Amino acid sequence: MTTSNSSNSSNGIYDEACVLERIKAMRSLEEKTARCRNYLTPQVDSTCRKLMVDWCFILVDAFALSRETVGVTISILDRYLSSGKGKSQEALECRQTFQRAVVSSFMAIKINEPSVLDIKMLVKLCRGVYKQKDIIDTEMEILSAPEWRVYASSTAPMEYVRHFVDLLPEYVDVADVILENAARRMDVATADVYFSTCRASSVGMACLAGALDEMPSMSWSDKEALWSELSRKLDWDIASNEIRQIEKRLLAESSSCESRMPSQASLSRTSFASTGGQPSSPGSVAQVAQ
Repeated sequence: MTTSNSSNSSNGIYDEACVLERIKAMRSLEEKTARCRNYLTPQVDSTCRKLMVDWCFILVDAFALSRETVGVTISILDRYLSSGKGKSQEALECRQTFQRAVVSSFMAIKINEPSVLDIKMLVKLCRGVYKQKDIIDTEMEILSAPEWRVYASSTAPMEYVRHFVDLLPEYVDVADVILENAARRMDVATADVYFSTCRASSVGMACLAGALDEMPSMSWSDKEALWSELSRKLDWDIASNEIRQIEKRLLAESSSCESRMPSQASLSRTSFASTGGQPSSPGSVAQVAQ
């Protein structure tokens, strides 16, 4: 898993067979991996989850990390909370325990970023709400849920998008714009647990579809030709009912999203359950990052 463009074509080298083999391997692993479930409860509802996702985006933006790291973080979190293992049920009954699980899931930066936010910095950002041992213990438990196969069980939808674009070297001139548009869609999808219950490959295909819709430079016939070429090369139904349902929901969610960046209003609302009148963690991220 990587946050950089894995395209061979970007280096002037194109090996279609290699790209197809990688997609096949990812999809094979995807089918063997347990799907996430909608684990939301009255205590940890969609609003609670979205606020923590917003906080994660604020964090990676403040430290100039990849926004895809948030997607990987939440994927790890969702798999843990869907597993029913360890104290995952406790995390669904207590918001503070849930928040600690989100912080601990930020282990994604260890495999997704060239630089690492160390544990001391995370503790500092949490303003003393969680101790270092609390975060480490929860991290170990989250790792054990997928039997330590975090990399194998968290292939991101954007990784599929990059591979799909790799299959279309004739569109290399607009590849960066397509990927940027898809990334905006993926930011929206990360905030909704529904998309975590779907196949990552299907979410990636839906993000690509939405990205192409935002390409005014491409004519309708060009887009049709692109889809036809992609369908031929992949040899699987890229217009399945699942993908269409994801597209519809993603379109609805994207339409209600004012911007890619969290607003100052969401910043003030995204607070940790603090003790002793301590200030919330998210509000301190930008200051600590300076």
